[in-house]
Amino acid sequence: MNEPTLWAMDLLTTHTRFRHQWHVFMNLSGDTMPTRTPRVMSSLFEESGPGPLSGINFVTSYSCETGLHPTDMNIFNEEWHKRWAHSPEPEFYYYDDNGDEYHASVPTFFGSQWVVLTYEFVDYLASSLRNEYSLVSRYRDEIIRLERVMTDETFIPSILMYTQFRNTLPDMTEDGAMSAFPSLYAVRYERMDENMPSAFGWFPEEQRYEVPDSSIADQPKVWGPYFLGIYDLGNIKSSGCLFIRKVSKYVDPNIVNMFPVDSFDSLPNIIWPDEVQISPKPFWDWNIEEPEQINIEEGGSDEEPALVDVHR
Repeated sequence: MNEPTLWAMDLLTTHTRFRHQWHVFMNLSGDTMPTRTPRVMSSLFEESGPGPLSGINFVTSYSCETGLHPTDMNIFNEEWHKRWAHSPEPEFYYYDDNGDEYHASVPTFFGSQWVVLTYEFVDYLASSLRNEYSLVSRYRDEIIRLERVMTDETFIPSILMYTQFRNTLPDMTEDGAMSAFPSLYAVRYERMDENMPSAFGWFPEEQRYEVPDSSIADQPKVWGPYFLGIYDLGNIKSSGCLFIRKVSKYVDPNIVNMFPVDSFDSLPNIIWPDEVQISPKPFWDWNIEEPEQINIEEGGSDEEPALVDVHR
């Protein structure tokens, strides 16, 4: 997904209709929903205020191992694909704007492809890719030469962490919240089990929503992201996120109807019970013959007779 994203960045920083006409670049999926109203969202990124999120680059999501900062591949166990697939670090030479040559060894950092970026960083990426000798272009070329997968959840975070723009990441408190906006622990809340158990030994224990075969919603991938519903509301609220993914009115319309809001204070703290089981829908269509059922009782068994649908 790098090419569409980078194409958009180039257009937004070169075309006279868009250049210097915006402040924040948000790359979102079609199944993502904002949690704040447009008025509140705009105020958070307002430059003249300034808003608490102004001038900050966000390149991670809730499932990121290291919160609001991208994750160094070296924190993963040596046997994990996220480490060996990106080892060793790409090394190459590049030229800066003054024509001076430098050597670079760029470690891989993992974040998210769904980012919130400043104009300055987007402009740097786009202009660098127009220069074939730049750090960004040579890094891209080296990844291609090594025949490695170059995803936008690694490409953009790795460039950000290697350049001066690493200073534009959010400052975090000891418990992982954003210092300037202490209720924010993640820009986007999602549920993904791709890296579980995590590099720190954590794994999910809560149930999750499954998509029935009868639904027109797409089945999620094995590792996620999984659809969210009303039972996820408590975790969404505690994350302080700006966006949630995945949501669909065909899976749980209740969660879709809850957002966006001006403040999370208006949301109830609904969390997953210890165990939830949804019963099948009752059969009440009298115009259709109800499936015939017979009792099967094994001799000498103390168990209750079982009802079997003979038409299956």
